[in-house]
Amino acid sequence: MIRDPVFGAGYTARRIDLGEDAEGPLIATLVHREQEDAPQERRRPPVLALHGWSDYVLDRDLLDHLGASGHDVWGLDLRKHGRSLLPGQTPTAIDHLSRYDRELDAALRIIGTPPVLLAHSTGGLVAALYAQRRPGAVAALALNSPWLEMHLGRAARALLEAPIAALAARRGDLPVLPPGPSHYVRTVHRDYGGEYHYDLELKPPGGHRFPTSTLAAVLDGQHRLAAAGPLTVPVLVLHSERSRLGFRFQESMRRADVVLDVRAIASAGRRLGPSVRVVALPGARHEVFLSEESVRTAAIDVLDGWLEELPAPPDGPTMGRQQSPGGTAGGPRTASSGGAPSDGL
Repeated sequence: MIRDPVFGAGYTARRIDLGEDAEGPLIATLVHREQEDAPQERRRPPVLALHGWSDYVLDRDLLDHLGASGHDVWGLDLRKHGRSLLPGQTPTAIDHLSRYDRELDAALRIIGTPPVLLAHSTGGLVAALYAQRRPGAVAALALNSPWLEMHLGRAARALLEAPIAALAARRGDLPVLPPGPSHYVRTVHRDYGGEYHYDLELKPPGGHRFPTSTLAAVLDGQHRLAAAGPLTVPVLVLHSERSRLGFRFQESMRRADVVLDVRAIASAGRRLGPSVRVVALPGARHEVFLSEESVRTAAIDVLDGWLEELPAPPDGPTMGRQQSPGGTAGGPRTASSGGAPSDGL
């Protein structure tokens, strides 16, 4: 365990070894905020942040806010992303989203108490599937523009699933999508006219090339989630009120989701279970907590209020019963080897 080289003082980083795949060693990185705040009157669940595709855990201000509110705060950079991307690896490559269970299981063993998964975009899909496969392992899900469904919904996904899966079986490393337009970075990063700073090496403008294997894994995950039973944990879904998609940048994109279809997010989000709250935020960006200040404040207020309603965590550490792969939301439908559009998915 070392000082986190990204956040610096106040945060530690722990390497989680995940074995090897065809490209070599695999690691994930668990970041932890050192607890220096005064104890709270009421115990609060820990929070584990998950990033999106071609992304990393980057919003220190949000994590500091949650820590000051009494939460034990953690972040996980998944394999081949951000802090966990090693030389020679294909960025973001994965052949099935259930493979992320390994680093999530390891992280939850270290945390010791079922956390709230605060997950963005593709991380939101990973988090929802994990909660399906590991009942009792997480306390709740707070999903920030989760990629639960493709643009235009189930029909569009159904058209893509078979051809993308077939291509991934032959050439999983082939980029199915090149780096996308850099509209997102123009709306967010201060070097491009936005208000925020993050490491453009760890989260490049336009994103990395999108491996076919990764898109096939996302489509498969969306299929499994749609077919699975309802989640039993409380779920918060935050998203922008509108999408603005296109190849030419427009100023209106600064107050919209320029990555995903918010109607598809809302529709899929409402189907997640009986304890779901879906909130559309006017003027929000794809990363709602990196919206302009007034919208960011509104998003944090919604999150804080929802977290306040959650029950206090149990006194002792627990982990959910692990289900074997192969269920509705479980492991790969076919056996495969390990780990061989726009930015910020």
